[in-house]
Amino acid sequence: MHLTVVAAALAALTPFAGPLPQAPTDDPHTAIADYLEARFEETGVPGAAYSIIDLQGDTHTYSYGIDGSGEPVDLGTPFLWGSVAKPVTATAAMTLVEDGLLDLDAPGVDHLPDFALADEAHSDRITVRHLLEQTSGIPEGTDITDRFEHREDPYGEAVADLADVEPFAEPGDTFEYASANYLVVGAVVEAVTGVSYEEYLRTAVLEPLGMDTAILTEADAETVPDGHTVAFGQAVPIDTRFDQTGPSYGYLGGTVTDLERFAVAQLGDGSPVLSPESLAAMHAGAAEVSDSIDYGLGWRVDSRNEDLGTSTVWHTGAAPGFAAGVLLLPELDRALVVAQNRYGHFEEGPLIGTMLGAVRMLAGGEAGATSGDPLYPVMLTVLSALVVGSVFLVVWTLARIRKGPKPVKRKGLVIASAVCWALAALAVAYVGWVAVPGLAPSRAVFFLFAPDAAWLLAVLGTLGLLVAAVRLWHGLIRLRRLPSGDGTAP
Repeated sequence: MHLTVVAAALAALTPFAGPLPQAPTDDPHTAIADYLEARFEETGVPGAAYSIIDLQGDTHTYSYGIDGSGEPVDLGTPFLWGSVAKPVTATAAMTLVEDGLLDLDAPGVDHLPDFALADEAHSDRITVRHLLEQTSGIPEGTDITDRFEHREDPYGEAVADLADVEPFAEPGDTFEYASANYLVVGAVVEAVTGVSYEEYLRTAVLEPLGMDTAILTEADAETVPDGHTVAFGQAVPIDTRFDQTGPSYGYLGGTVTDLERFAVAQLGDGSPVLSPESLAAMHAGAAEVSDSIDYGLGWRVDSRNEDLGTSTVWHTGAAPGFAAGVLLLPELDRALVVAQNRYGHFEEGPLIGTMLGAVRMLAGGEAGATSGDPLYPVMLTVLSALVVGSVFLVVWTLARIRKGPKPVKRKGLVIASAVCWALAALAVAYVGWVAVPGLAPSRAVFFLFAPDAAWLLAVLGTLGLLVAAVRLWHGLIRLRRLPSGDGTAP
């Protein structure tokens, strides 16, 4: 564990790339650091960096473990931040609001004429506020995000591909988390400013905040050491992926220093880019997510630490191989930022629980227990058993065919048996190849975020087709051996 203590004022923070000095044992933040690093060790995180921020005291920045190249993580190590990009995008949008160039309650189509869903009357009523609050009616799984191939007009092509998407609810009625909302906001920013989203974000937000090493482009992403996905509980190296539209919704990145500077700018009495009124508007819950959580303008607004005298405003995120979080305690002028180079879909709950536990400690409380997803090992066991069972069934059926089927007494039973086996096997194939992968934003994302489950389901789906084929073949051979006449064997 390494540490640097920096002044509370953001301008005094100077990044460097060397190892950080050891934390003093009497440091008041040591308990939080010990908690986080114990969780990193328990969950097999190869490397991480995090910052414990207190505007009324000191800010402590730590690094842990190694990056994807085997080098020690330090203040200069870049990570991808996933959906932490969303509050950054909301900040960019609010700078346009303050400049009088954007009205949150005006339809997005006013700035983006090509923005249309399958129901154009619906999309014409979607405002920028609906997009930021995730109440537009655009569903998750639109297949316009997580595109890793190079495109000449990434935002334009992605927005055009929404034309066949059916909305699921009226604008403003229902919260549904969908990264496509923020991709459209990125396109709106381009339309309003006349420059690329990356250029505007850099000049209007990142540079004024001193986020000088942010990851914004394909070239930037090449500097990010590989992260790690999770297969059967183990960290597996994975090449760094990047989507050109990703900085608006999920592929922004940078060092822990960049992340820290963004968090600091969201606290206190305003920042170099936004007024206190705009920050308050961003941190106000608007769309109900659950009994204790609302969604504001790019932030989750959580009541869980109100017993400690503060709200909790936070957002976490993940990109293939990486996870991050920014958690604010606005009434206390404190915050926690975390970035790590391991992410698996079925570890998301414990990961968020760890961050929320640490920020509760920062608020003066106890972290509470955090455990893994109990269904994850059960799911892998069941899928593995089904794969083994399917292989056995194929081998057993082929052996029966080679040996020669038993005499048949009823033609109808042979047909019914073959059809039932085939239908059951085809149902398994559908689940493995279509139904479950269809729950992910794309098949590629499914294999990147949950490779163990994805491969088991793919193998199971293939075996389902094979079982259907061999059982029908077996039934056909049995029918061919029936004597002509009344459909019975002697």
